[in-house]
Amino acid sequence: MNDLMQVIMALASETWAVLITGFLIVLSLVLLAHTIRGTVAVGMGSGAGLGEAAMGLIGPLAVGLFLFLGVPPLLKTMTKITSCTGTFEDLTLWAQRLLAVLMAFRMLKIGYLAIVAEAIGTGEAAAMLLNEAAGIVAAMLFIPFIGGVASTLLGC
Repeated sequence: MNDLMQVIMALASETWAVLITGFLIVLSLVLLAHTIRGTVAVGMGSGAGLGEAAMGLIGPLAVGLFLFLGVPPLLKTMTKITSCTGTFEDLTLWAQRLLAVLMAFRMLKIGYLAIVAEAIGTGEAAAMLLNEAAGIVAAMLFIPFIGGVASTLLGC
């Protein structure tokens, strides 16, 4: 069981590195597009265009900072709590790590969608994505509690 977990975590780690690299490339392109849009607005003397471009820079940066600074501590908290021993401990740890990997990839997917929504300028899509991200964060915080209740019910 531990060998399978190590293989899955290694595969997830390599996949995460590739997807984060892609995310950084997309984020850089979106920020470059908004910077060019702001430069053009200044050249044309449009204060409204400059304000729109500046607000377009803030959204993707906020999403990127949340993914890089907010998600890792949540994942560490989610996978630390184990109160079972023996077979149940292995099963609990394996399930928590697998859920952490799945939620991390789900958050990365939401990050990609939010960046694209911000680049296009659709406020409704960004609000929907933030709502979905809030649900995932709530689930991340709730999983250690579920693990504690399950371990108590199993008597370990």
